[in-house]
Amino acid sequence: MQFEELEDAFDNAETLFRSAFSLSDPAPELLNLIKAHPTEAAVIDLLVYYTDAVEENPSRANALASALVTLRSSPDAPMLDDGSSSLTEVFSCKLADLHSRGLMFDEDNTTFGPSNTYLINCLLSGLSFKYEFTACSAQYGNIMKGLNARDNSSTSELLVIGASIQLLINGSYIIQTAKSYIKSANEVATKLRFQKSAGTVKVSNGLKLLDVCQLSVQSKTRAHRHLTAYYLARRKWISERK
Repeated sequence: MQFEELEDAFDNAETLFRSAFSLSDPAPELLNLIKAHPTEAAVIDLLVYYTDAVEENPSRANALASALVTLRSSPDAPMLDDGSSSLTEVFSCKLADLHSRGLMFDEDNTTFGPSNTYLINCLLSGLSFKYEFTACSAQYGNIMKGLNARDNSSTSELLVIGASIQLLINGSYIIQTAKSYIKSANEVATKLRFQKSAGTVKVSNGLKLLDVCQLSVQSKTRAHRHLTAYYLARRKWISERK
């Protein structure tokens, strides 16, 4: 998902990275490429072509993100040539930048479906939450825009669907780390119920996604309540035995 024309970090970088991401298991070849070219520029190229590969085939998004996890955690992963940057650090910084720009809504990009680049960016953001690549204010702010949408426009519909995609991928992590934005899972569940009752989402697949997301968040809310009740009861039992 290129936002500007890239100059290859090394000879044939685009061809080699695209070829690696087309493999059933990209991780070994990605590791070979970064070991051969241990530069921040090469890692940035890798991440840009990762987002391109997800855009071209969203059904492989999780597999491609998993390849990045394998690369990041490999004991053979090199320190980069500046001597101070790790893959984890560059992943966090560059993906935050890509998400910040990719989650800016394009008013002309309102068709629901796998070709919608805004929704693909929501998918990429959700995977960054899931695998702890990065979590930036633009990602949290985007989710809140969806939860707080207040009209029945096609823009609001996509904002709600985009928020649902991210929450469905890893709502627990998002809610736990978004304290400046979200107070609790119950707050999220309430906002999702409002969007459902307000009819913000109209396309059938979007409604199914919203329903599944709502059920997922509600189940986490119930689990949290049960756990809280258990600990309170246990604390009371312990205090009575003293």
